[in-house]
Amino acid sequence: MPGYLRMRAAPLLLFCLMLLLNAAGQQTSFSVDSLKKVLSRANSDSAKVLALIELGNATGCDNSKAKLDYLMKALNLAESNNYKNGIVNSERIIGEYYENCLHQFDKAIERYNKALVNGGETINTPDRFMLFNKIAGCYTLKADFSKALEYYGKILNLDIGRDTVIQILAGSGVLYQNMGDLPRALKHYQQAYNLLHEDIVSETETNVDDTLTLMGLKHQIAAIYAAIPDFERAIQSYQEIHELNKNIGYSWFTAWGDMGIGDCYLNMGDYNKAIGYYLKVVDEIRKIGGDKNQQAEYLTQVMNKLGEAYHALGKIDSAFSYATQAMKMAEGENRNTPLKTQLPAIYTTVGKIYTGKRQYNMALHYLDKALAISMETGATDKRSNVWLALSSVYEQMGRNADALKAYQTHISLRDSLYSNKKLQELTRIDMLGDFERRQLTDSLKRAEEKVAANYKLQRQKLLTYSGFGGLVLLLLLSFFIFRGYRQEKKTNTIITNANNAITEEKRISEQLLHNILPEEVAEELKEKGTTAAKYYESVTVMFTDFVNFTEAGERMGSQELVDELHTCFKTFDTIMDKYGIEKIKTIGDAYLAVSGLPVPNANHAQNMVMAAIEIRDFMLQHRSVLQDKTFEIRIGIHSGDVVAGIVGVKKFAYDIWGDTVNTAARMEQSGVAGKINISQSTYDLVKDKFSFSYRGEIAAKNKGNLRMYLAEPVA
Repeated sequence: MPGYLRMRAAPLLLFCLMLLLNAAGQQTSFSVDSLKKVLSRANSDSAKVLALIELGNATGCDNSKAKLDYLMKALNLAESNNYKNGIVNSERIIGEYYENCLHQFDKAIERYNKALVNGGETINTPDRFMLFNKIAGCYTLKADFSKALEYYGKILNLDIGRDTVIQILAGSGVLYQNMGDLPRALKHYQQAYNLLHEDIVSETETNVDDTLTLMGLKHQIAAIYAAIPDFERAIQSYQEIHELNKNIGYSWFTAWGDMGIGDCYLNMGDYNKAIGYYLKVVDEIRKIGGDKNQQAEYLTQVMNKLGEAYHALGKIDSAFSYATQAMKMAEGENRNTPLKTQLPAIYTTVGKIYTGKRQYNMALHYLDKALAISMETGATDKRSNVWLALSSVYEQMGRNADALKAYQTHISLRDSLYSNKKLQELTRIDMLGDFERRQLTDSLKRAEEKVAANYKLQRQKLLTYSGFGGLVLLLLLSFFIFRGYRQEKKTNTIITNANNAITEEKRISEQLLHNILPEEVAEELKEKGTTAAKYYESVTVMFTDFVNFTEAGERMGSQELVDELHTCFKTFDTIMDKYGIEKIKTIGDAYLAVSGLPVPNANHAQNMVMAAIEIRDFMLQHRSVLQDKTFEIRIGIHSGDVVAGIVGVKKFAYDIWGDTVNTAARMEQSGVAGKINISQSTYDLVKDKFSFSYRGEIAAKNKGNLRMYLAEPVA
């Protein structure tokens, strides 16, 4: 399968869905010589048309001139006799020729559409489905995901079987994920997962198709957890898939799972662990064997990841070696077409490496290429990463205005991907999926017990199938390939209308709760009707405040002042989300946040200091452009114990109390503009992670003498 279909985090379903497209037109019933004899003996024009179509279908792409000649003769003869079925089939096979042999997807789409127009109302549902699916596949190959989704929508409007619905829902999820629309991606995966789960529960015997499909959907959902990011949950999901796969032994799942875990560690900053997993993936892919092109496509992704990890460790030579290997493979060396959706990430890595080498023109060259392709494909996450890299280049070149603009664009795009609203929607969809599965007659546990009971049989089947070479790849998601038009097994819906009404009410109430409360607190409130204040032994609290805010307000005017506050606090919110920090509230121009609750986190102090550095850097860069149209900032941080909970019963709010909060406020008040002032207790937790300047003991209001330090990233 052409590798430019696959996105960074979630290649699995697209790979399987497109196997059908690659296989189309390759299966023949007769040899070319036999079909030539059939053609010579044909005694009617319709028989000649069918023989010519079969000849064209049977002729390989290596003899493309003869292949097209047979098909065009079939089309011309069918048109001269107004033979509708012959016209439709000729156009379809010509489309497959342009798609599979020449990779000219626009011409293929044109031919498939001609088949639809010529067939009109006479085309039956299975053939209409096949043509819509082929057009969607071509648009996917072109990375025009919106058009592909349009044709998937047309398929869902057909009177199609349940299994085909699962296929299209899963495929739509992959496309939305490529576009960076994670809530819609998760929604479609959950719908497909629930339909398949219901099938497994209702069947008397599970089979390898269902189990592998279920694992594939779990893999995609795990990739979304990684993108949110919820790395802990993502790693747990990948490990659960590994446990299931131990009994089935499908080698690609092992590689995909390790790739996902490596990505999580890369994004968590544990680069050595990430490299360890990526090197395992390289060995696993090379041991699998089979299609060399397919292996090369996956190796391209892994090589680029190794380049990213080594670059983060400062090992520039190793980074450049792996990244350039990935670039050569992705650009189409020894291939007919480039791996289009992989190129932005690879060019970004190469651009970062050239930035580190201070070869700024080369860095801009590759980053501009990355930006152009990511804009063409609609990959918002990749565009966000490119703008962040561009900001770094411009800053080092002394182009401060361009650097700020690039950084603001990065923040805006990242906010569109990972805003609170979207994260709440992802949580809602995830909870709704769980709720729907609980409404089924049997539980998921029962379904998985059935799967476990059939592992031995499934493994025997898989080993048998593997003898057919490339056919074993079709097993991975054969639900999406072979079972599209099987007679529907049942006509009952997932849940009754009453349950749908309950679900909708539940969704609305959950959305309201998650707008004002942390997820864990909201869950407790739903289950118990109340929530008690909780004591947290070790958290880190941060206060920020703008210096000379009143004077700035007099210069700027009320509306301009509010707009600037919104711009700054919106960026702060995004940074808090990135590090898993709970924003508590804003008080005028002050901002209060806490790390390490409601879910305890051993790295709470480190996460908070990293977030504070990002906030400080943003404000410095922001002020370098806007001058006195924005503010200087003081940041104070202190670690200790707090009590957290809900205040009041009307317009209630989640808040924190304790001496730790007061001390954090004193750290801010005693701080220095443009600096991060931390207490002794925070220093003790992070002293090996950052650089510090000791300020001595400074008197703080009502606190006596406090030891304070100014924190900076390690040089």
